Amino acid sequence: MSRSCMLLRRGALVAAMVTGTVATTTQAQSSAPAQRERYAPLVLKLPTTARVLSLGGAQVALRDVDAVFGNPALVGTGTGVAFGAERYASGATAGQFASSSTIGPLGIGVGVQLLDAGARYGTFPARSDVLTGDNADGTSSLAASIAASLTWKQLRWGVAAKYVEERVTDTRAGGLAFDIGVSKSLTWLNSTVGVAVQHVGPPLDVAGRREALPAQLALGIATAPKGFGKWVDAGATAELDVRRDGELFPRGGVELSYSPIDGVTFTSRAGARRPQLREERPVTAGAGFTVDRFTLDYGWETLRKGVGHRLTIRLR
Repeated sequence: MSRSCMLLRRGALVAAMVTGTVATTTQAQSSAPAQRERYAPLVLKLPTTARVLSLGGAQVALRDVDAVFGNPALVGTGTGVAFGAERYASGATAGQFASSSTIGPLGIGVGVQLLDAGARYGTFPARSDVLTGDNADGTSSLAASIAASLTWKQLRWGVAAKYVEERVTDTRAGGLAFDIGVSKSLTWLNSTVGVAVQHVGPPLDVAGRREALPAQLALGIATAPKGFGKWVDAGATAELDVRRDGELFPRGGVELSYSPIDGVTFTSRAGARRPQLREERPVTAGAGFTVDRFTLDYGWETLRKGVGHRLTIRLR
């Protein structure tokens, strides 16, 4: 075979490989938005509180009243109640309630998450454009949880059971799901490490269409506020979510607190995330104001159209 023929064959082979690579990449890019709209119910993929939202959605290592939503192992480490809501550009509304307490060695928590985006002519699974589009297909979804935790062998363990539901038009799908978590307190920066397996349960079924829950493994770390001078504290949290399809979603944030007098604190927060939903954008921010046992938190997120605003009140 002549040298020119060999070069032509090699050139054709390289061209075929490049064409195949480009085609595969294009297909992956075109399917990526659709991949983000998989799994149900939609409410499980939304931030739970204003503080969590402003920290990029990282919550698996946070010691707070609403740990029932992030890591059941940390239920009871912060006691009290929290409730709030978020308003989206489409007029959709998300809300949550959480309560956390201790009974002897046990930490006990309950929580409810709701999403009302108008259950009219909906599709299943619900797409995230219900948060930003005025004429988008509607949905409503619910997650109601109860969790318990205790300390064993220097680790804190927890489990949560929840009823999840997604409603489209006059049809709804519901079922049980579970979270299992573990956490460990470290002396390094007075931090907490958390690991949780979240949203494990059977698929939801609407009119013969089955869709899996957004099960994932969450790993994270959060530092306790560290003093910088007399009145300023700083803290941070970081998390990596590994979704059931192997997709990775890093998220995290920092918060800076200023306490001019005892019992009064002003907090600013900034976060970043790799969005799980097509309508979300990476940047989040927020602020908080605490007087004694009362805290008002505000969270802000950028969306493909408009922004989302969330308020949460915490009483300890």
